[in-house]
Amino acid sequence: MIKKLAAIVIFTFTIMPLAKTQTSLDKVVAVVGNEAILESDIDMLYRDMQIRGGLENLKEGNPRCQILKIFRDQKLLVAQAKLDSLGPSADNIQSTVEKNIAALIAQYGKEALEVYYKKSIEQFREESIEFETEQSYARSMQMSIAQKIKITPSEVNRFFKTLDKDTVPVIIPDQYIIYEIAKKPDSEKAILDVKEKLLNLRKRILDGEKFQTLAALYSEHESAIRGGELGLNPLEGNVLSVRSVLSNMRVGQVSKIIESEYGFHILQLLEKQDETGLVNFRQILLKPKYSLEDQAAGFARLDSIVKRIETDSITFQEAALAYSENEKSRAGSGLVVNDYTGEIRTSFYKDELNPDDFRALEHLELGEISRPYASTDVKSGKILYKVIMLKEFIPSHTVNLKDDFNYISRLYENKKQNEAIEAWVSKKSETEYIRISEKYKECPFVSAAWLF
Repeated sequence: MIKKLAAIVIFTFTIMPLAKTQTSLDKVVAVVGNEAILESDIDMLYRDMQIRGGLENLKEGNPRCQILKIFRDQKLLVAQAKLDSLGPSADNIQSTVEKNIAALIAQYGKEALEVYYKKSIEQFREESIEFETEQSYARSMQMSIAQKIKITPSEVNRFFKTLDKDTVPVIIPDQYIIYEIAKKPDSEKAILDVKEKLLNLRKRILDGEKFQTLAALYSEHESAIRGGELGLNPLEGNVLSVRSVLSNMRVGQVSKIIESEYGFHILQLLEKQDETGLVNFRQILLKPKYSLEDQAAGFARLDSIVKRIETDSITFQEAALAYSENEKSRAGSGLVVNDYTGEIRTSFYKDELNPDDFRALEHLELGEISRPYASTDVKSGKILYKVIMLKEFIPSHTVNLKDDFNYISRLYENKKQNEAIEAWVSKKSETEYIRISEKYKECPFVSAAWLF
């Protein structure tokens, strides 16, 4: 696969905050403006990068020097972001922190985290918020600098001629452009069954059983490992049906059954902060289980649509617009849009495709329509019955301006943006108050005037 474009944001090396060791032995190794950088900051990030395999991503040289430079650059960016009022969103920070903590607990366990960081999850959360806030300031300033960079086609042409084959992929992998018609499973029995199970679980909770115990046993959401608890998150970050119910619930109350794009839920509200818009709740999520008969009925509906296309009474795009039940692709007359990397494209590399979709298309000829198949969304677990058409296949090839101009443009723009950020940081370091311990005097970026 081709390597993802390097992110402009420099400071995305870890989802763990730096655990600051509060001891009298912790030394200040640098001061940038009004901000101190501690020896424990350097040690902790070094150790995290060691564990996660991030050290090899640093340039050649002393990794501790490079980590100190990362901190120095971040402090400079944060200071300017505050001056320019490029403040981060408190809601986004809280949401990011809670998701990161949930992921860490799911991977390592709550007790292991508390032992590793030598502090409670609540202390860990507070430091995480502080850490993510600083990261957000730095990212905002980087984006402000990067947005000023504009490139022209002639610059892209010149850039391509100077490319070193070692710095870009020589071969662009196979790419696919596909159209789809999707139908939702239609089974009253499957839906009635899942509602009946949730009604029974709700009754057991109201009769005295613990919500978190039943969530751990039965919920099909990743939060089941935490007894269904989501942690404090912005109310607005939830899907509409869940958000509407939470808005009108009292703390401790158990909701009726709610339907969403993910399945069917019951909720228990744990905390609501009106001033910040944050809520914490537990949930039990169950998804309908569709039978082979349900699948056969869905496939039959798709077969009848394909027969109309094959008899030329309607085109694939017209059929998708009229009959598809996937709103995202239906709006484009069935064209499946790729947002896998955060950018919007119409072509997919193999590893960006849903595995079910790739299995259906890998043997198709151009313009050929697949047989009906079941596709499970990787994120939501939602099932759709589909047929897809291979509209275009772009075989793997050596990178060239004619076929890959947009890709080369992104490479060049990313390079120019990173250079602009580095130049800004270098200039800012000439006027900002900086002092660095003599221990780091051999680091290439350290000026003799900064030493203490």
